[in-house]
Amino acid sequence: MLKLHRWTGAALGLLAVVHGAAALADWRPQPEPEEWRQVREAHLPEPTWQFMEAIRNDRVQAAEYLRAAQAVGDTVEFSAALLLKKAGQTEWSTRVLAMRAVCADGRLERRSSYQSWSSYPIRPDTPVKVRWSCSLP
Repeated sequence: MLKLHRWTGAALGLLAVVHGAAALADWRPQPEPEEWRQVREAHLPEPTWQFMEAIRNDRVQAAEYLRAAQAVGDTVEFSAALLLKKAGQTEWSTRVLAMRAVCADGRLERRSSYQSWSSYPIRPDTPVKVRWSCSLP
């Protein structure tokens, strides 16, 4: 399981580097590309996933998704998913996390298996994505 956390963090960090410079005050996800729709439908069968962003290069293919956003106090809770395939792998890996956007602070938290919330690593574009997430419900 520790290995899963390492590559998840590495993939998310890679997405941050690629997309961090593009963070704008009015950020919103782009439409889901057809190639990612096909991967998502094969590995995340629930139809309500919202495409967030993706990356493809020689080392990794990864996409992030969000669903079931609901306001809970001054936060927005949601499910977040990562689809990941590293170079040389033939199978996709899927990871789904319970997360929340702390709207007033512009940061994300994830729920542990013990049901407690902890800070999620911040990326350059986190505040604008939190702002967008907080506008959903």
